[in-house]
Amino acid sequence: MEVIEGRAVRIESEGPSLEALLHAPEGDPPFPGIVICHPHPQFGGEMHNNVVGALVRASLGEGVAALRFNFRGVGESEGSYDAGNGEQDDARAAMHFLRSQPEINSDRVALGGYSFGSTVAINVASGRDDLSALIAVSSPTARGPKVEVHLKAPALFVTGDRDEYVDHNMLLEYRGQLGNDVTVEVLEGVDHFWWGSDGRLMEIVSAFLRRHMK
Repeated sequence: MEVIEGRAVRIESEGPSLEALLHAPEGDPPFPGIVICHPHPQFGGEMHNNVVGALVRASLGEGVAALRFNFRGVGESEGSYDAGNGEQDDARAAMHFLRSQPEINSDRVALGGYSFGSTVAINVASGRDDLSALIAVSSPTARGPKVEVHLKAPALFVTGDRDEYVDHNMLLEYRGQLGNDVTVEVLEGVDHFWWGSDGRLMEIVSAFLRRHMK
């Protein structure tokens, strides 16, 4: 498990108190920032996941502060799993917390997530005009009657062509309906868990952050 230095913080709101780590890049503040949401709590997902760590590293490398946190009921976060509903409130609380930090440029905040965390991030980002960017890694797909998401911020969807939970062709088909500035990247030979492919993910995320968060 990767070790990336960060400052342990608590996210306090009207909801459960959440365990979190705030990572600041090198340089002089204020920094742009990103909130990163972890994978499914009922399948071992938590903020020290390898993909979450890769997103943190990519962010720091581009001068972007990163806030990762445990959803309600995970680790030392209070509360209990809420099927993705209360978890959206957790992500909103994390964004509010990040914006309130003195070292953060509150006008330059992004949201990201992996797997379940990307679904939460997409739902929170839909319709908002106060985000600088959205990053969705291995976002599970399901066909439905219509696309109910509208992303106003530039968005990156990145997945592998061997991901058993993501229909990458569907992402390519519907990207124009998701928002006005949606990029879909499909990596050959990568499955849902990204083992051994963290570096490739970081390269794509770093380039996206460089374009939209500088």
